[in-house]
Amino acid sequence: MNADSRTSAAARADVDALIDEGLAATGILPTYERLVELDEQLRAAIDKALPVAQAKADELNRGTPEWYSRQTAIDEARKVLAGNLGAGLRSAAMHVAELARRCYALQGRH
Repeated sequence: MNADSRTSAAARADVDALIDEGLAATGILPTYERLVELDEQLRAAIDKALPVAQAKADELNRGTPEWYSRQTAIDEARKVLAGNLGAGLRSAAMHVAELARRCYALQGRH
């Protein structure tokens, strides 16, 4: 395994851990400060994943089920990025969990 592969694997593991924590946010609620951190980190992960996901979707035949699935994930991620944490702890946790779900979907996982 070369250095680029190790770096890519480490980055993927970091994003996976971030997604897991975001998805768990609606269970035992983290502090608001942690939700703000998760919001920032998940947004950054989505911003990084969007162009890659769009490039993969653009390689597919438009209108096919696979294209539709990938394009829907992209569109939904953009919609969630337009939202915010809201006024309370529960709304912030729900928003972070949705960001995590969208990040997961952009990776082509369900």
